[in-house]
Amino acid sequence: MNALRHDTPPGTTALPLAALAVGVGALGVLSLGSGDFAFQWQPVPPDVPARGTLAMATGALEVAAAVLLLLPGRLRAIGAWLATALLLGWVALHVPPVVRHPASIGDWLGIAEAAAMASAALMFAAAWSGIAAAGAARRGAFVAFGLSALVFGLSHFKYAEFTAAMIPPWLPARIPLAYVTGAAHALAGLAILTGIRRTLAAWLEAAMMASFVVLVHAPRVLAHPDIRLEWTMLFVAVTLSASAALVAAMSGRDGAR
Repeated sequence: MNALRHDTPPGTTALPLAALAVGVGALGVLSLGSGDFAFQWQPVPPDVPARGTLAMATGALEVAAAVLLLLPGRLRAIGAWLATALLLGWVALHVPPVVRHPASIGDWLGIAEAAAMASAALMFAAAWSGIAAAGAARRGAFVAFGLSALVFGLSHFKYAEFTAAMIPPWLPARIPLAYVTGAAHALAGLAILTGIRRTLAAWLEAAMMASFVVLVHAPRVLAHPDIRLEWTMLFVAVTLSASAALVAAMSGRDGAR
């Protein structure tokens, strides 16, 4: 229990952890309110028995994980492990589409989003719990997050026009911005994978994702508060930026800077 506290100042992880809790909990609230799974985390087949009940149960577990993440001691560890398990479940759900369409960046993006979130939750859960495999879990999480960032970058290049359409119209050169942010994702992913300036790269990735929250998703929610997809994209972006910040906050534990 004390391993994380000794190696990483609590203030370094406190804000990212709170943001992660907000993002995961809000996605759970959306599921509870709609009786459906988050759009980004489909596909849950429509013919699954008791699909609505499963969606509500998943939403309730996400809210529970979020609440536990904000509590001290062992309860926080339980919340981190619960969040990890839920997010890994979403990773698994995206494996079949990728197997069917291995060249589809869109299908890989589904895995990457959930894997990036799960890797940060796993890293924190393992460290906070003080398990013997915490170091191995941390290294695996770096690989998962780095690969996910590479997929984010590829998606910006593959779907440049869609990405540009998401950028506020008052910003100039939106297509070039789509490519620039894609390159930034990819460079951050490479740095996190190799350990070269890993901490800096993860913080920059977190800052860029947080800028998406402020400049892209929050205005879209304000403009269309009745559209659940906009709320979903907002809280996915919050969770992703929190995950990147948590990876950055904990990256110094293996000596990589």
